[in-house]
Order: sequence, then C-alpha cells, then structure tokens
Amino acid sequence: MSCEMEKILGVSVALDETIPGAVPVDGVEFVYFCDDGHSSASEQFYALTNYTNPPHAQCGGASLNGCRLTLPDRSIFHSIGYHGDIAGWQQDIKEGAVGLNVVLARVDADTIIISDGRIFELSSCIPKYDW
Repeated sequence: MSCEMEKILGVSVALDETIPGAVPVDGVEFVYFCDDGHSSASEQFYALTNYTNPPHAQCGGASLNGCRLTLPDRSIFHSIGYHGDIAGWQQDIKEGAVGLNVVLARVDADTIIISDGRIFELSSCIPKYDW
C-alpha cells in the first residue's frame, strides 16, 4: 500500500520506527508506563495523565506515541510523548504513577531504565508500532 501511495504522492511515506526517547527531539520528552494487563493502553494513558486535578501542566499536550516495548522479562511498556509545559507534565505523570501504582520508565541512549531499578538494553527489547 505505501508503494502505491508513494507513487501517487511522489514522496516516501515510510514511517519512523525509532524508539521514542532514543533520539532527542527538541521540546518533547518521552516516558513509558507499564501495561497493567487489564485495560487498554488508551484507558491507562487517560487515567495516568488525568490523575491530578487540577492539572499542573498549563499548556502543551501529551499523547501515546504508538510504540510499545516488550522487555526481556515480558513486561510491556507504552510510550508517552509530551510537550509545552514539560515540568507540569512531568509532575502530572509522576503523581499519577504514584497514585495509581504504575511503574514508569525512560530511555537513556541504548538502555531503558525502569523506576523500580531494572535496566535493559534496548536491543534486548521488542518494539511494536501501532500505526
């Protein structure tokens, strides 16, 4: 399908399959949350990002990035990207994680660092893109 689209448009429409957080993006930060195995990723995202009331973030937004990582221990983490009021979003997500008992993670170069102390090489994780 993308080949047909590329012919019509005359440009490449390849999707970027870079693991969010592995390459810095100006004005955007990434965090991962551990899948609870019960609710959809979007339901978990909503609960996590809307936990604080009123929210600390005053501008910008947060969204699921369409990437989930399966770690070697079989836990699954979904990526969130946020921009605008970075400090406010960080606080909202951190407070939501504490309140909902959600484990967070971040990508640092070629590793994923989990808030509970686990560390894995990204090369040992399996990314899946939902687009």
